[in-house]
Amino acid sequence: MFEHSVKVPRHYKVAANIFKKVSTEGGSVKTLLYDDKLRHFRTNVLYALITETIKHADDIDKIFENCSLVTNEPRLDLWLAKVLTAELLFGKKALPGKSKPEQTILSYKDQFEKYTADHQEDLKTEVVRRPRYVRINTNLLTTSDAIGAFQEEGYRFIRCTSGSYDDYLKQIQGLTEYDFTQDYHVKTVFVFSAGTKLHEHDLYLENKIILQDKATALAVHLLAPPPGSVVMDMCAAPGMKATQLAAYMRNEGKIYAVERNEKRYQTLCDFVAKTGSKCVQTIHKDALEIRRGDYDDVEYVLLDPSCSGSGMEFCVHNYIEEARLAKLTSLQEKFLKHAMNAFPNAKRIVYSTCSLFPEENERVITNVVKTSRVKWRVQDVKELLKGQWNNFGSGMYGSMGTRCLYARQESDYTSGFFLAVIDKDPKYFDKNNDAGNDKEDDEDKLQTNKSKSKSMEDVSEGGEEIVKPKRKKKKDRNPVVETNDIDPEVDSVVEEVPKKKKKRKRENKTDIDERCTRDSNEPNVDETEITLRVCEDTQVVSKKKRKNAIEEECNETVEVEGRKNKKKRKKQNDEAGLEVNNQDLDDAGGRNKKKRKKQKLDKDISKESED
Repeated sequence: MFEHSVKVPRHYKVAANIFKKVSTEGGSVKTLLYDDKLRHFRTNVLYALITETIKHADDIDKIFENCSLVTNEPRLDLWLAKVLTAELLFGKKALPGKSKPEQTILSYKDQFEKYTADHQEDLKTEVVRRPRYVRINTNLLTTSDAIGAFQEEGYRFIRCTSGSYDDYLKQIQGLTEYDFTQDYHVKTVFVFSAGTKLHEHDLYLENKIILQDKATALAVHLLAPPPGSVVMDMCAAPGMKATQLAAYMRNEGKIYAVERNEKRYQTLCDFVAKTGSKCVQTIHKDALEIRRGDYDDVEYVLLDPSCSGSGMEFCVHNYIEEARLAKLTSLQEKFLKHAMNAFPNAKRIVYSTCSLFPEENERVITNVVKTSRVKWRVQDVKELLKGQWNNFGSGMYGSMGTRCLYARQESDYTSGFFLAVIDKDPKYFDKNNDAGNDKEDDEDKLQTNKSKSKSMEDVSEGGEEIVKPKRKKKKDRNPVVETNDIDPEVDSVVEEVPKKKKKRKRENKTDIDERCTRDSNEPNVDETEITLRVCEDTQVVSKKKRKNAIEEECNETVEVEGRKNKKKRKKQNDEAGLEVNNQDLDDAGGRNKKKRKKQKLDKDISKESED
């Protein structure tokens, strides 16, 4: 009989719970470990147990099916059963406890071992062996000191090849147990042989080295913020990338590390403090709640949103439910749009996921960049890495897709990873500067126009204000002056008027001539007054700068013409023997009036002769 009072060891139950979440919801094992905040457990023990279960998940399903365990044991928790089986067959080869679930699995031990012995070829035994990647925390330790420390322990440092990226991949696959080298791209990352145990190393316990995969370190390497920059890490916990940013920037500048979840936020704060990342400012807030104006000083943005985790080292499934994938994609697009619009001074955004599904990667990039209000451009990562990479995005999403990067377990010997570098069009910044200058210029022009309108309040010789035409009538703003005698300089101005206005000029001339004739026939009208009327009519269509000169020319012309006409009339009257008073002579204003007076005199002479 099983003793129901004996409890299952807690680390098995925790491992089963995390394994279930990874299998049904996706995500990272490490992230879930941080979420649970299992300080009293050794996370490396839990991590090893969970990853071992994930690695052999397909084999365990086949074993359970062969032994009809699910049918025979309906009350047994399936996820816990898989963890216990992994421990029994592929882990410690034993189950220490005496709880009912453990005893149930032990009762099937002989059947499990028989099946594995008979189906070795069918079981999934080949797993890609990834090297152990270690990032040197240069906030607390230099790379040269780190090399020296490992060499003192018996490790042999092999310089990274100066050849191609393919040469480097061959080099790291040939590393022996005590060999290590420097990464080809990220120089603060060291590469050890697969299976190297560093969880108990003093440098690790002192947070001077960080066990971080190269794929995730590439995000900071390609964001490349110089020291003194301002960076926003929108989904920062547990803090791997935020602390790497601090080291990259030599703790000079500012890094906003944002995390919404309270437990993950505490983990982030602890990790930032332990690693000596002094320039990191943690923010307990949902990144989507950050508004334009809150952090306008941000220049670089790192975005690693929630994803399916299909690229993780030990992925349980190669598929995901469409509904969940659509939900994740919608959230990822929302984050990326927010990153593009909430930080007006942002120059570069690096978007990354630990997923291999294009729906979460290339499709998100193309959908958001194409619809962005501000011009953003997807950079060609191959060019940024100087051609030294092998896996890129799909061409089914156009050129934007091919400009992105994938890291794949089987070829790059890293965890599965996607990365895109998006830069803001430099013209956007120039446009903003020009817009500000244009606004100042418009204000200056407005002030100048106001001053000009005041200065154009001209007054005639008699002290009366000259009425200006409305500004809307642009044709009245380029007047034409018509006089009988005008100097060549004024003539040249008249000839510059467009052809369409010449017809109007002739019409004005006819109207003015008719008015002159009518005024000349009126009694007691002074020639000077007639001339002034002519000048007043012409002033409405005259150019402002030449107005005074033209008026003086008109007055001089009228005076000369009046004197000539007066002399002629006196001579004619003397010959006829008649005396004409000076008032009549003064009233004569033009040729038509002179002709009428002559005709009148002739009639009077004829009448007197008849008498």
